[in-house]
Amino acid sequence: MENSKIIYKAENLKKSFLIGKGKRVEVLKGLNFEIKEGEFVIIFGPSGSGKSTLLHILVGLEPPTEGRVYFRGKDIYSLSDDERANLREKEIGMLYQQPIWIRSLNVLENVAFPLILQGYERKKAFPLALSYLAQNKMEAFKDYYPQELSGGEQQKVALARGTVINPPVLIADEPTGNLDQDSGKELMHLLTLQNKSFQRTIIMVTHELSFLDYAKRVIRMIDGKIVADFYQ
Repeated sequence: MENSKIIYKAENLKKSFLIGKGKRVEVLKGLNFEIKEGEFVIIFGPSGSGKSTLLHILVGLEPPTEGRVYFRGKDIYSLSDDERANLREKEIGMLYQQPIWIRSLNVLENVAFPLILQGYERKKAFPLALSYLAQNKMEAFKDYYPQELSGGEQQKVALARGTVINPPVLIADEPTGNLDQDSGKELMHLLTLQNKSFQRTIIMVTHELSFLDYAKRVIRMIDGKIVADFYQ
């Protein structure tokens, strides 16, 4: 990875929240790191360590209390709300623990929806969406509604939707959290293929120790701090 470009850079990243009567809780405590293009990074740690808060900052949804985060050299929080929304729409794919569906649309229509938002005509968006479903062996389910599928099947459809715009980065927040072990392994295999076949940068949060071997790099967090950062 020595010659790879830096896609994310965090400098002294801090985040705190006010709770109760003026009490401030510090969630992130001065994080510094760089992530290069093409890396598969797992951010690992117990619940409450600040992992998901960090992801929200990286995608432009939660400004840090202090510090800066750069995406391809641009300070994300120097951008307007519309510019950050455009960044998420075109540059960052998302995969959540619990997918959010448009329940009136079938699987193919849900996967095609990000393309429609970008101005694709249906006659172009639908074949492209079907090809992304095929990558995850889900093309046979195109006419189903997502809520009719199992949890593992839904996550494979969600992966197709998150990558259909061909984003350079895919950010996954506990994507295996609701899956059984076999479905979790299947999803991790698909994420590995996304990384290796398309050189897509993947940043994934998990607390599951068994999945660390899938990543090229592990960042371990405890109590809002990075306590280990290593390649494997």
